Amino acid sequence: MGTANLSFRWTESDIREIDANYLDERSSLWMYQSLAAADRIPARAALLRDLAGFEERHAALWAGLLKKLGRPLPREKRMLEHRILVSMARLLGVGPVLPIVHRGEVDGVEKYRSQASRWQDADAAVVFRTILPDEVAHEIETSSAAKEAGSKTSGSLRSLLLGAIDGFASIVALSAGVAGATRLTSAVLIAGTASVVAGALSMAASEYVSVKAEHDARAAQTRMEAEAAAVAPETKRDQLIRAYEAKGLSTEEATKVAARLQADPQRFLDALVAERYGTGAEEEERPGRQGLLTGVSFALAGAVPLVPYLFLGIEAAVIVSVVVTAVALFLAGLFRALSSLHPFVRSGLEMLAVGMGAAAGTYLIGLVIGGAVS
Repeated sequence: MGTANLSFRWTESDIREIDANYLDERSSLWMYQSLAAADRIPARAALLRDLAGFEERHAALWAGLLKKLGRPLPREKRMLEHRILVSMARLLGVGPVLPIVHRGEVDGVEKYRSQASRWQDADAAVVFRTILPDEVAHEIETSSAAKEAGSKTSGSLRSLLLGAIDGFASIVALSAGVAGATRLTSAVLIAGTASVVAGALSMAASEYVSVKAEHDARAAQTRMEAEAAAVAPETKRDQLIRAYEAKGLSTEEATKVAARLQADPQRFLDALVAERYGTGAEEEERPGRQGLLTGVSFALAGAVPLVPYLFLGIEAAVIVSVVVTAVALFLAGLFRALSSLHPFVRSGLEMLAVGMGAAAGTYLIGLVIGGAVS
């Protein structure tokens, strides 16, 4: 972590970051308590309660540092992303949101490592000596929880969203384009139905091949790490120590974390694979199931933009189809954040922009083609 720099002086920007750290830890405390209360798996709920306890301790450390600096505590508030995660956990279950919880812990390690390198203050160094090892351990624990209890759900959610988002975007674009070219509802329905069937089959096949390739690669990586750990456990432990030192831990802190992991062979192996190849849950996914989910979700989502053409005239049907699909795309984008780990609102707006942009472009092309051939 390094020694304190006597010339270091706190800035107002630094103080705002400490305030944000305190608020984040307090909000995370509420989030973990809420997730634990919503979780029906006792062992995982106990882990979440333990994590809540650590967040409370971390918040107290930041509060103590603010007191030493003569600054008041900021007024507590529940962060929007934590509110959304808790709401989704209550709706979908805790498992699907754990990948984002894990991503938050990864981001926390990086944030605190950056701050520790910048804040060369003795009191701050004491805080980081406690918080950084905890954050690394939390990242590993949430990764394991996501893999053990939430990976199948997360993979299924990803496949459902992949098919649904593509179905919404591609079929609303196609239906708008055909409507612009022909002005015939029958033509829109024929072309749209054919595209739904073809797209569903294509998406199912693509997802099957993709998941199987990831599954095979991850299995090979895990097997190699398991063999290496069995032959040279001390070498692999030293590899983990170096990896955690690179994240900002001291040698002593990194050694403690590695020893804690080595006491549990499965968690030790998970940590080795995660540090070398990155985290992943694809080994829990079944390619056939994921392909089927993707194909079915594409078909169901693709049917949504076509429904208005069954009951309305061509002009009204285009408008209603676009509006309904825009809402569906935004909501699908929100749920997409559970598998893509993007920020929620940005993910929703991104999907809305992509889908509506494709629909507008295809509609204009349809108008041009329709005018040329008529």
